[in-house]
Amino acid sequence: MKNKYYAGIDVGGTKIAGILSNGKGKIISRIKSSTPKDATPEKIVRIISDLLEELLDAKGLDKKDLSAVGVGIPGIIDPEGKIIRTPNLHLSGVNLGKQLKKKLKVSCRLGNDVNLGLLGEKWLGAAKRARNVISLFIGTGIGAGIILDNKLICGTHGAAAEIGHMVIQENGPKCSCGNSGCLEALAGRWAIERNIRKEIKKGRKTIITKLLDKKSDSIKSRFLRKALQAHDPLVTQILETAAKQIGIACVSIRHIFDPQLILLGGGVVEACGDFILPIVKKTVQKDSFFPGAFTCEITLSELGDDAVCLGAVALASGHF
Repeated sequence: MKNKYYAGIDVGGTKIAGILSNGKGKIISRIKSSTPKDATPEKIVRIISDLLEELLDAKGLDKKDLSAVGVGIPGIIDPEGKIIRTPNLHLSGVNLGKQLKKKLKVSCRLGNDVNLGLLGEKWLGAAKRARNVISLFIGTGIGAGIILDNKLICGTHGAAAEIGHMVIQENGPKCSCGNSGCLEALAGRWAIERNIRKEIKKGRKTIITKLLDKKSDSIKSRFLRKALQAHDPLVTQILETAAKQIGIACVSIRHIFDPQLILLGGGVVEACGDFILPIVKKTVQKDSFFPGAFTCEITLSELGDDAVCLGAVALASGHF
């Protein structure tokens, strides 16, 4: 019997990652590329197509060996693969599923990236044993996923779990979505970068200025990790504030959903989770609403950067 291969693609604000996998989630090859700034939908389709060819070529395969492709997008996706809204990418209103299917000549399913990240963790990672789990993925922005009684909750329009755009600070900083005071605008990586740059302009010293790449002046998650390891006072202060905001959001999440597990993932957590997690837990423990007998575990993603890609494979192969 011919082996079935599936590809999982994670389209993010700063990178596009891909894996080739069998139907059981075993990763056969992986690849990564930068997301061009102001990339057009056509360019995104071309990059995905090129990445798939490289994934297949690495194992001596071609597109006829590919059974299906799953793609995670940071935004609201309708069941037909049309992207309703992507605050951090220029893909709103694009039927990317249709374009990819036409280009790749293979079945292609799209989903919200954090929903897929949670599916990946539910399939093969930290959420395997949880019936009720909420995920927060802190990357360029902040996305979330909800599984209740083992069912992914997508909402009426596919827009459920936009916890990153939950307003938690009235009259707070402007968010990329157009509102003010969203969790993402307080604790997403772009917000952390904004706050660091504000302090640098005020004359605060930080190791970050020495770490910036000559090719790109973006403050990447790995720079935040290096700054923490160097006990940089400015980065430590700003990340502590961001972690407290994530903790406050987790308090509300617990009140609304009463989950077994709150799962933290994404690039910022992957790089700085050992610093962030204790602060989040401490913030949640201060909540006096729930009695001590009611437990809610808060833990880190096990799959790291592979979570969304594996969730995309799970979607493409019909596991969910």
